[in-house]
Formats: sequence, structure tokens, C-alpha cells
Amino acid sequence: MSHRHRLRYDYIIVGAGLAGCVLAHRLSADPGSTVALIEAGPDASADPRVTQPSRWPQLMGSELDWAYVTVPQRHLKGRQIRWPRGRLVGGSSSMHAMVYVRGHASDFDTWASFGGAEWGSRGILPWFARVEGTADDRPLLCVEPPSEPHPLAEAFVAAGEELGLRPNPDFNSGRQDGIGLYRLMRRAGRRCSSADAYLAPALSRSNLTVLAGTRVSRLLVHRATATGVQVWRAGRPVTLHAEREVILCAGAVATPHLLLLSGIGPADQLRSHGVPVAADVPGVGANLHDHVQVSVSFPTNRTLPVPGSSNLGEAGGFVSSRTGLPAPDIQLSFAPMIDLNDASGFGQGFTIGPAVTRPVSRGRLSLRSADPWQPPAIDPDYLSRQEDVDTLVEGVRLAHRLAGTRSLRRFRDSSRDQDPPADLADFCRSHAQTQFHPVGSCRLGKDTDAVVDSELLVHGLSGLRVVDASVIPAVTTGNISAPVFAIAEKAAAKITGRDATPVPADVPPVSA
Repeated sequence: MSHRHRLRYDYIIVGAGLAGCVLAHRLSADPGSTVALIEAGPDASADPRVTQPSRWPQLMGSELDWAYVTVPQRHLKGRQIRWPRGRLVGGSSSMHAMVYVRGHASDFDTWASFGGAEWGSRGILPWFARVEGTADDRPLLCVEPPSEPHPLAEAFVAAGEELGLRPNPDFNSGRQDGIGLYRLMRRAGRRCSSADAYLAPALSRSNLTVLAGTRVSRLLVHRATATGVQVWRAGRPVTLHAEREVILCAGAVATPHLLLLSGIGPADQLRSHGVPVAADVPGVGANLHDHVQVSVSFPTNRTLPVPGSSNLGEAGGFVSSRTGLPAPDIQLSFAPMIDLNDASGFGQGFTIGPAVTRPVSRGRLSLRSADPWQPPAIDPDYLSRQEDVDTLVEGVRLAHRLAGTRSLRRFRDSSRDQDPPADLADFCRSHAQTQFHPVGSCRLGKDTDAVVDSELLVHGLSGLRVVDASVIPAVTTGNISAPVFAIAEKAAAKITGRDATPVPADVPPVSA
């Protein structure tokens, strides 16, 4: 990481996660601009837990994880749910399961209702094309299919076909429903994070400074303009000034938390914690939501080793619980292990994890304290809406049907078989967990509850932009990394004044 220190920069980017690395690359391409990229965690690019795809579960709860925990979830029997988030250069792109799914066209048409046509399925396509290298230059990010899928992953795909689910060799090819193998952010058997793809090629630029191991405690605001940040280095506060913009890329938890600590948020909440109000923005922390899933697991009758190059979640699918839906409402994740979140029993079982792709339950992130080192209160309010429960129940039913097919039953250990739970709703409330896709806490829009406008600038302030998953008004159908890459590329173009390159005719549209 760079050690070129100064106190003034044109752009200060807070958070070296997925979006932050994209912006650091694009903004520093102009040699006339100075860019600081600030990351609380270390550079762990050589850590084998990061580079080896199968080892991502070992990062959870480690020193490279923010290790957030939700408040007790009133609709999950009071359980607190662990929310892992990457605390390292690359952010969560350095610890997630590497699945690349654009989403469904109707997702972005929903976004358009908040931010205008440029955020719709046609407006967002050029930015996916830029990420994927089909719009102009060769891609920085490497996205590839599994080269040697695990036998259980192949059996899962076959099981779906037995049930009449459509084989789908590429969920980004123009149609999303069906069952198949995921495209992965991987290169030559190693993880390809945003830090690998975007930041590493830019590190030699003299106008880019990367401050790893540096935590931002608050933003500096003067006369409704963001002027810089206060950071802590070696236990001491240091003020960094931004000549043009402060850009928050800290994610759906840390970005709203930092805004609140800086006096930007619901005025009543800020005053209750003794935080001076810089801007009354009621929507900061609201609209928090996440894909909720359940692990439906089955022991196998023999151990099937999992290679280190596997991301564990090689296969999946998108299905509709009923006819007439605009997009699949269930995502099926599959892995050759006993639980999707703690990754126990590698090769000794398999798990089918149905998730609600379009949850309607909404929660909020709020301050616990004005102390910047105290984590915020995280309440996604999982399964607070009956529609989400009903969808998840249908997903669990389908998981059991898939496990009962000839393709998967031959791997199951009949001596340890269990019948499906009698009360599936109770099972879901007892076992639901995060799919690691929190979004929405600084959402895009024009209304009074929106936090950023269509340019991703914070309402009521100058010089402050948010570029990360927190701006997403409604989560996409599938894993969120690909949409965040597109958001970051779009934002970088807005900041630099670069137009979108026309999309070649052979680039598939956003899947319908």
C-alpha cells in the first residue's frame, strides 16, 4: 500500500471495498487529480484465507471481519444474526463467495422509479458492460464459470432438471430463471477481488494514496459542504481536507453510521445522542434490508473432498413460487457442506439454501452512542412481513423436493435422514440467516426519505457522495456484487464526466 501522505486531496474515498477500489482506479486515472483511499483494515492481499476461494468462511469472525451482530430479531425468536463485513483492503469483495449475478431487468426498472430512467435496465446496461469488458477496454475484473465443478454441484443441477427446472448455463445471458452453475469472480483458481482487479493496477500512480489501517471517525462539514474527514492514525486524530468531494464507499452499515456520527441524519435521533445536527436527512439508516435465507442440509454417505479453488457455492438457481411474478422470488444456493454460513462439514454433506430474492421486510440502522468506536444498532427486522415467510416456506419445500430426486438422493446418508419439519414457518423463524447482502440504508430517490439523488449526491449537502450498496432502493434478484460494480462504474463516470460507451449488439441485456 502507498505511504505518500499529504493533508489535502481532490477526492477522499472512505472505504477500500468493492466500490472504493473501482473509484480509486477511475479517479486516479487523471494525473491532474489527487486521490486518497482510506481503509480501516489492513492490506491482506497475500493472506491465503483471502486468495484461496474455499477459505472464505475462515475470515468470518476473524480480525479481518467487522463482525457486526444484529439486535435481537423479534420475528426470528429473538435470535441475533451475525453480519460479517470485510475489514480489509477489498472489503467484503475479499471475503465473499465470489458469485457474479447482474440481477433481473425488473429490479432496475424499480430503481428507475426512484432515480429516473438512467437507473433502469437499459440505463444500467452500459455499466455492466464496462465491468465485464464488453463495452470498451479489456475487463479489469475476471468473471469465469467453474472450471471443474464439484460432483455434488453437478448433481444439484441435474436434480433441478429432474424437477423440470430450466437449465441455465449463464444467469447473465438475458434470462435469469432456471438452475445452473454460477459465474465467479476468480482468476486462475484464485479470488479476484475489487482490490485485485481495480486497485492493484493503480497503486503505482503517484497521485493515489492508500491509507490502510486508518479509521475515519467523522466527516467535516462547513456551511452545508463536506470539506474533509477526521481519521485516526497510530492512535492520533488527523484532519484530511477534500478540495472537490468526499465519497463514502463504506457499505450499508458503515456509511450510514458515519453519516449519523457526523450529524447527517434524522435530527431527533442525532439530538438524543448529543450529536450536533449538520443536516436533517430523515432517511439515513432507514430502508435497511437483506436477502434472508435458510440452510436445508443433508449428510452424505461418503466424503467428497472440496478443492481449494472452489468457492463452495458453485451452483444455484432462480425460481418463482407462483405464476404471474415479474421475476423469480426464490434464489437457491447450493454448497457441498452442512451449513451455508459457517461452512461446517466440507464434503460431508450438502446444503440447499433458499433465499427470498425480493424481501418486503424493512428495518433500520441507528446510533447506539455518539462514540465512533461503538457499532450501530442493526435491525433488518427479518420476516416482519408475512409475504417473506410464505416465500421462504415455499423455498424450503422446494429444497426438500430437490434433495429427494434421484440425482441427489444417491449421495444422501439414509441412516441420518430426517423428515421435513412439520411446521415450516416455525423452522424458517428458527433458522433464517443472512445471505450477506445488506443494502438500502442511504437509498436513492427524490422524496423526503431518500438520502442521495440520481447523481448519488447527499440531499442538502455539497461535496458529499455515497457510492456503495447503501444507495440501492430495493435489493436485486441475486447476489449484490455485480450491481455494486455497475453502480461504482456509473458513479466514476459521473464524477469524471466520462460518457457511457455504446453497448455492442452482442452484449446480452439485463436478464428478464
